[in-house]
Amino acid sequence: MVAQQILHFRSIGFSDAEEFFTQIKDELEDEASMLKSLHLVENGLRNKGRELSKHLLQGYLNNCGDGDVGSEVITSSQIKLTHKRFMSRKIQTFFGTVVLHRVGYSTRGHPSLYPMDAFLQLPSSSFSYPLQKLLISEVAKGSIEEALQLLHEVTSVTISKGRAMTLIQNSASDFDSFYEAKGKPTTATNCPIMVLTTDGKGIVMRPEGLREATKKRRLTIENKHKTRLSKGEKRNAKRIAQVASIYYVDRFIRHPKDVFDEYYRHQANLRRPRPVAKRLWASVEKDAAETIDNLVVHAVKRDPDQKKEWVVLVDGQDYQIEQIKAALQRQRVQATIVLDIVHVIEYLWKAAHQFFEEGSLSCERWVESKLQLILEKGGRKTAGSIRMSATKRLPEDKKEVVEKTANYIAKRSAYTNYYDYLQSGYPIGTGVIEGTCRFLVKDRMDITGARWGLAGAEAVLKLRSILKSQDLDEYWNYHLHQEYQRNHLAKFSNLPEILRSLS
Repeated sequence: MVAQQILHFRSIGFSDAEEFFTQIKDELEDEASMLKSLHLVENGLRNKGRELSKHLLQGYLNNCGDGDVGSEVITSSQIKLTHKRFMSRKIQTFFGTVVLHRVGYSTRGHPSLYPMDAFLQLPSSSFSYPLQKLLISEVAKGSIEEALQLLHEVTSVTISKGRAMTLIQNSASDFDSFYEAKGKPTTATNCPIMVLTTDGKGIVMRPEGLREATKKRRLTIENKHKTRLSKGEKRNAKRIAQVASIYYVDRFIRHPKDVFDEYYRHQANLRRPRPVAKRLWASVEKDAAETIDNLVVHAVKRDPDQKKEWVVLVDGQDYQIEQIKAALQRQRVQATIVLDIVHVIEYLWKAAHQFFEEGSLSCERWVESKLQLILEKGGRKTAGSIRMSATKRLPEDKKEVVEKTANYIAKRSAYTNYYDYLQSGYPIGTGVIEGTCRFLVKDRMDITGARWGLAGAEAVLKLRSILKSQDLDEYWNYHLHQEYQRNHLAKFSNLPEILRSLS
């Protein structure tokens, strides 16, 4: 019976495709005689072309054979599967649903194995790999809803949001092993500086995805609104995603006046070098310490002999600085830690508003003078100058904000030797990581009303990281190889021999 069914499908072969092609050709000949508009014919062919491709793909499967490799198949755990039966499997493809008819091998208490599935390297789900790649590439760019809508428009395939999320999570499952196996990254020989930078950004999570401390605080707050979170509630519904980036850059030697003019005279310097060989990633599942440690480990992979000058750009967050220094120490490497000048400027403005009316010329000039001082003399002298001004000119009730600014700068004065940094051509702003946080987290994960599960958020962050690092094609090929290992090679004792018998 099995043999008869297989022979039936083999006899069909490509006949359906040939018949459908003839039908399309005949219709076009009729339409040409009626002189229909080109756009109408084009629109009609778009769906028919997809249907023809589906018939051709089905014809290919019809001709592939049944996967019958003899009386038995032996599993990787040396179990003999001797019961043979004819089974069909539907596969959703770019062109529509096709059906594979093949022989399965089984025995009591063990799932069936299908040699033809292994030969064709089929996925474990019913959705083909090209469909999955389209889905994840679109999810990496925008919302899941938009990705599913586009998928339906392009392929007519409908996938539920829950099923899509399962595919997304599985597609991102080889992220860590891919970058571990990727080998030594390309070294930018013309760029003497390697920059490491990291920052954290909150993602609104479902309660079960929050860290324990945040979850406990969340339980103590009563929601003011049924459909959205207010400011305080949102803060206690977030889990921090730690973002990391590494790249090479050429020297950009400047003087304090150049930086001053760029920020306050809007005289952009067109010679600014661009980052090279940039890689970025983020994790909401791993804590900040682990992500920062991975960043330094990756840096060592890039430059094991420290032939580059390492620069670590930070925003001043104490915990991050502590973790960076600890990670550098563990790897026995050295780096110059630089405090982001933009964060310093923001603190200067907060202090200035205590001395002068907001928006006044005096307020602006005060900030300019302190910026010039910190660029030339560093943080310690600037903090002292700010405190002296507060002592002389401010009442007690206005000193708190100014003291906070002075403390911020003084505590991090070791990372504010901007004059030396500029002379060495180092970057002093965290624009790259700010942009990375915006792309990886805020633009995608902070969509109004979105509340993420932990696994889903982690998967989307990984896919966006792969896309932004321009590794999507290479990653996908690696993922398909890993899928083949998991879904097929690991289940048979002698799959290579089986496949040779089918080819």
